[in-house]
Order: sequence, then C-alpha cells, then structure tokens
Amino acid sequence: MRRSRALIVAAGLSLILGAQVVFTVMLSTSDGARVKSPDGSLLLDRSFVAAGDAWMREGIARIVVSAIPLDGQDAAGVSVEAARDAVRSRGQVRFLLSTWSVRIRLPSDGRWELRADVEGNRGGTARAESRTLDVRAGAPVREFRSWTAEHLVPLALIAAVSIGLALAARRSGRFDRFALVMVLCLWTNEFAYQLYWFFAARGWAAPTALMLQMCGLSILLIPVMLFSEKPLVRQWLFDILYFWGIGGAIQALVAPDLGASGFPTYRYVSFFLSHGLIIACTALMAAAGGVRLTFRSFVRALVVTNLLLLPVYGIDQALRLIPPYDPGNYFVLGYPPPTGSVVDLFAEVFGPSPRYVVGLELMGIAVFLVLYLPWPIARRLASRRASRRAA
Repeated sequence: MRRSRALIVAAGLSLILGAQVVFTVMLSTSDGARVKSPDGSLLLDRSFVAAGDAWMREGIARIVVSAIPLDGQDAAGVSVEAARDAVRSRGQVRFLLSTWSVRIRLPSDGRWELRADVEGNRGGTARAESRTLDVRAGAPVREFRSWTAEHLVPLALIAAVSIGLALAARRSGRFDRFALVMVLCLWTNEFAYQLYWFFAARGWAAPTALMLQMCGLSILLIPVMLFSEKPLVRQWLFDILYFWGIGGAIQALVAPDLGASGFPTYRYVSFFLSHGLIIACTALMAAAGGVRLTFRSFVRALVVTNLLLLPVYGIDQALRLIPPYDPGNYFVLGYPPPTGSVVDLFAEVFGPSPRYVVGLELMGIAVFLVLYLPWPIARRLASRRASRRAA
C-alpha cells in the first residue's frame, strides 16, 4: 500500500472510530431524552410520527410527547403518551427498548414546539431538547414508502452506476483512480452521516450506531481491500467483504429502515449513497481488482463470520451497562427487530436469543450460497464459449 493511501486509510479510520468513541462518552449520562424525528427543517403535514429515545437509571414509567402552539395561535396544545419499542418472543414482551414513537395529530397549521417529557419509576424526570416544526395541512408526507418511485429510482441508479463504473475501470485500466475516488466518497459520506446522526437528528446511540454490523465493517475494510498492494490481502478481504457487503447492502436496500426519513431528507440520501457505494466498490474490485471468487471463498466467509459471532454477542450484552441501557443488536444477535422480520420466525421455532442463532446460521448459509453461485455458473458458461470457439 503506497504511503499516501496508507495515510488516507489511517486518517479515515481515526476520524470515524474516534467520533464513535467521543459520541459514546458524550451520551454517558445516567438520564437522558431526545427527539430524533420528524425533521424540523421540512414542512410537515398535521399528522406525523414523532420518534426518539429516553433512558433513566431508575427505569421509565412513561413518556409524554407534547406539541405546543407558537406565534400566538388559539389552538390548544396536544399531549400523547408514547409507546416504547418492545422486543417480543412467542407473543410475550421480553423487554422494552429506549426508543419510542407516537403519531401526533395537530388541530391547525402554523409553528409548533415539539417536546418529550420522561417520568421515572421513582419520581425522577427528564426532558428532551424541543424541536420547532412548521405544519400545514396537505404538506407532502415524509415517511418512506417501499416500492414506490422514491425506492425504485435509487435502486435502479445503484445498479446502473455500479455496473458502469466497474466496466469503465476494467476497460480503461485505471483501477487505482476509480478506487481512490470511491473510497473518498464512501468515507466522506460515512463521517458526515455520523455527525448528522449525533448532532442534528439526535439519534446516535452505541447499541445501534457502532460500526459492528456487516455493512459498517464493510465500510471500514473496503478501503483497505482496494488500496492494498498485497494480492493475498486483497483476495482474503474480498472473500469476506463480497458476502458481507453485497449481502448486507442488498438486504438493507430491499427493506430500508428509514421510518419518517423519506425523500428528500438527508438521511434518505445518505442511506442509499452509503449502501450503493458498498455495492459499487465491491463490483469494482470484482471486475478490475485481480480477484476471483471460489468455493474456498464461500467457506472462508462462513468461517470468519462464525468466529465473530461470540465476541459480537458479548459486545451486544455488554452495551446494557451504558446509556441508553439497551442491548446491542449487531449481527441481529441481541433480539428480533421490533419492526418485524424473518428473525421473528426463528425466535418462534428455536426460542429467544441466542437460541434463534440456529435459524440465522441456516439463513446465512443460504444467502451466501446464492451470492456464490453466479461465479461458478459464469465460469462454466465462459468455458463452454471457449470450447465452441476452439472447435
């Protein structure tokens, strides 16, 4: 790895991981509350979903979200008790998370102040920093809706750009230049998103925002893969990141967890840019990086993934000890997502975490196998074409 690129890798890792350490320390208060949506910079309809998180060492009794009219409006304020996200197993609530949401319906247009007040089990209180909202009946709905134009258009763009860049790099022989530009875009977007998610959206939290999910680890390691001058290192990293990056990014893109952050919010743009760049970088490496995927790659990815399960599960459980006192859910080892997923079926069949890991293991093997199969099929087709030409 050339010195300049080694410096880029060191600087990028230091900025992203350093920011995560700083943010974790800044949130280490025994009690806290935040409102993280809706986005106060956008015009909102009178009906919208408010969401945030809250934590208290003594435990939370209830969370009340209030909207107060501003600018001398005659309308009465609105107060609604929010529901915390619940982790369920076999029909029973196992525990409540710090995150909460509630639908707010306002009686009139104008400017409103949105706040959240938390009451503890022993009488303690906490209040989230308020947000000022501009409301008008009939304003565009900002909630993300799957399989509409705001979902399908970025998917088409990601596919077209990934294929186009990979082919252009292969034909031009300028792999290094393409890799440099894409790495700078990937890490600039990630660092900007970390800042936005902590300071603007106020949604950053250690149990959900650390770079420990497959896509996060891919973002950290893809530049090392692209910049390394050692063929063995590049091949090893490609063997793993192909399955993590492509598999994780496709699952995220098929079912985006964006909530109220539809087009054209910053979170929406950053989400598709980040996952699109993971796919584009992996396609670039596959097309012009001098690597190839074999059955050994498939086995290697499975082994490395399984070796990480125990330490990641340990980190998930250790995060209960720090604010906001939620277990982590990296590699989906902590609990089934409250929004619902195939993990719910595994929990029904095998039981709660960590027992449902058996189902995750079977699903992981199936997904990795599907991602691997195009390579031997392509090699066989190429071999047949070569045989026909020789004949």
